Amino acid sequence: MIIDIAIFVVGFVVGALVARNNQDEVNKVVEEAKELAAKAEAELKELKAKTKKPAVKGSKKPATKAKK
Repeated sequence: MIIDIAIFVVGFVVGALVARNNQDEVNKVVEEAKELAAKAEAELKELKAKTKKPAVKGSKKPATKAKK
């Protein structure tokens, strides 16, 4: 149990140090992710707008009775 906690703490510290040394690259990746998310949202809105069909009123067929 103590070894597991020590491994977790060491991994966290190493991860923080690596991220700190590569902060410019990390920021670049975050900016790219934000841009891609914005593009995806815009494309999703566009697709939703294309799929919406205008409501048609009064074109329902009357229900037919089933023959026995």
